[in-house]
Amino acid sequence: MTDDSTAPVRPHSGNDTWDLIENALRELAGRRGGWLGDPLTAITMPASLIDQAGRMIPELAAEARRQRASWHDIATALGTSPEQAELQYSRRSPVRDTREPYDPD
Repeated sequence: MTDDSTAPVRPHSGNDTWDLIENALRELAGRRGGWLGDPLTAITMPASLIDQAGRMIPELAAEARRQRASWHDIATALGTSPEQAELQYSRRSPVRDTREPYDPD
């Protein structure tokens, strides 16, 4: 990517992400009838969100490549190395993440 306005930004956490995750945990627990006061139940909530978010990355990486993003750009956005990003998400990689965005019902 050559346009500075589209340069990838490194992932970071802060008050904004904390608030979003806290709200998402409460919402997910409510939808599943869980209680966040139970540590084991509480662990499953962020684990579920992490798993689901991870399932979105392969298609997002593929779309970024279609739009001519380099593996360096994608790696920066993921907070990893270009080699790791390509290994995990390149359609040519034998060990790529092939999970679908949603589990089939």
